[in-house]
Amino acid sequence: MGGLGVLYVFSRFMPCASVDEYPVTDSLENSWTQALHVAFLNHFQFGQDIVFTYGPWGFLARGYHPGTFWTASIAWFVLSVVFMLAGWRVARCVSGKYLLAGIWLVMFASLATIPLGEDINTRIIAWCVLLLLLYFFIEDREFTLCQALLAVSLGWMSLIKFTGFAEGFLVVTVIATDNIFRRRRYPWILVCWLGGIIFFWWLAGQHLDRLATFFYRSWQITIGYTEAMMLTDRNECWRAAGFAAIAFLGCLLIARSARKRLNHFGLLPLAAFLGLLFITFKLGYVRSGWQHECTSALVLVLVALAGFAMRLRTGKQVVWPVWGLLVLALFFASLVFGRWFPGDGLGVQVAATFQPANIFAPIAVATTDYLKDKDEERLAKERKECPVTTGTGTVDLYSYDQNILFAHELRYQPRPVIQSYSAYTPELAELNAAHLRNAKAADSVLFAIQPVDGRFPSLEDALSWPELLTRYDLAGTNGKFLNLVRSPLSRQFKLISLTSLTIQMGKKVRVPISSNGIIWVEMEINQTLAGRIISVFYKPSILTLSVTLSDGLLKDFRLVPGMARGGFLLSPLVTDNDAFATLAAENWRQKLAGNAVESISVSEKHSSAIGSCYQSSFHLRFYRLEFLKQ
Repeated sequence: MGGLGVLYVFSRFMPCASVDEYPVTDSLENSWTQALHVAFLNHFQFGQDIVFTYGPWGFLARGYHPGTFWTASIAWFVLSVVFMLAGWRVARCVSGKYLLAGIWLVMFASLATIPLGEDINTRIIAWCVLLLLLYFFIEDREFTLCQALLAVSLGWMSLIKFTGFAEGFLVVTVIATDNIFRRRRYPWILVCWLGGIIFFWWLAGQHLDRLATFFYRSWQITIGYTEAMMLTDRNECWRAAGFAAIAFLGCLLIARSARKRLNHFGLLPLAAFLGLLFITFKLGYVRSGWQHECTSALVLVLVALAGFAMRLRTGKQVVWPVWGLLVLALFFASLVFGRWFPGDGLGVQVAATFQPANIFAPIAVATTDYLKDKDEERLAKERKECPVTTGTGTVDLYSYDQNILFAHELRYQPRPVIQSYSAYTPELAELNAAHLRNAKAADSVLFAIQPVDGRFPSLEDALSWPELLTRYDLAGTNGKFLNLVRSPLSRQFKLISLTSLTIQMGKKVRVPISSNGIIWVEMEINQTLAGRIISVFYKPSILTLSVTLSDGLLKDFRLVPGMARGGFLLSPLVTDNDAFATLAAENWRQKLAGNAVESISVSEKHSSAIGSCYQSSFHLRFYRLEFLKQ
């Protein structure tokens, strides 16, 4: 392929390969990105200190930090070598001619890595596809060095993002099954994958006895993701249907090639590709963001490119169905990129990867201070826009925007679920609340009301609110945050039951009167059988909580059932920092009189699912929240 081709492939995987694209600029996204870098540097224990969708090597997915740059560079250099070895092995089966093999590998590498620095999912899928191709279609031996390297590195990637673990588990399990039942051999692939997980877990400074807890807590976040984080978009169902149709055609071609080579054992690679495409579909169309949809579209193209290798390995010429699948996948991906990047679509982005500035970017970044200078500019901007003054102790931040802490070089002491919008089950919310009750809690907290997706404001980290109101004192404001300082003597709070009732969806119910005016509510909202099925394969309807205030104003908010099940502050309605600070004071009723909630109703918004996804009636429990004021 030539030295330039090798450099091109390496440039697609090395961190900061494109100096203009790699730094993450979105505030919310960059906050957890930077938190992952800081977590690695401080050896925070994942599953205990940090509970998130990313693992201890999650900082490899994106972002820049001067403390992790060379670790990330070495890591991706090693991973790039593995990709090159496996990719070239597959490419040589696509064509005996070096030029054509190089073109296939360059296409595969470029499509697995754009848009650069924004998502790791496509890269992990690329690793899985290469391993499946090598084992079932390229190499006739049951175990080779190349497969072992892919399996170990896939174990490494399982600690970058939990979906990588799910995809790696799927692929390795399928191959291990074939080892046992078709080849009658020991499943060494499973040993390599598990060995990779354990070794890199230890290498990241994690305690081995916390590995099981990490996977359990990651699973808790995963099972709540669909209901909590889903978004709907106009014409989204048509794009989802287009993905499903192309994926179905791809599976038909895979099934035909696998059947020709493996007979009835061809069901195994087919099952693996089906599983990967299903996970990709969920990633792409639950949240419906540009990162997710672009990833799903690119995976279709990777599968189509894999179809070439399968077809040629079975001794057949590439015929129109294979070409047709590739054209369809590229057309679909072009439509998706064109929608999210007007004027900078798929073709433009792929062409940009061949620019000398991009190909030689890893060399330029390694020999200059470009990224360090850009990072210092970003931190200086953060400090200017949000000046912060706290004590010398440890600090945490609610709900997100941890960038502020890093910009001011404060001692970050995170709660387990590091961003409040992700504490979307009662168990996850309780982890954060319990953290505030122990000695490891931060000495001070920067607090801001920052609901995402139009959620009811007090839903996010709802169980932490009473703890913050009683274990911390308001010490002023820091820009857009309240400065809460740990109280030397914590106050007590208690929930006193007021009433419990069952109501119908869409029916308005009056909020009971409380002597102190502070109402806490728990909602037990369950899905129907159809709703559970829809949630598994796609996503259910969105729930809306409508509240009528004492001044007659009606407001609608997004309701997340998992968060509501654990309980949250209902009345008074707290929508901003001033209202939260007022609530902690003795005279709050005078200032928040108009925020008292008089009645509520919950309704189901039918926008992406057919029929009702939630039971027609649900259970409500109202409480009076009592706590000593500051």
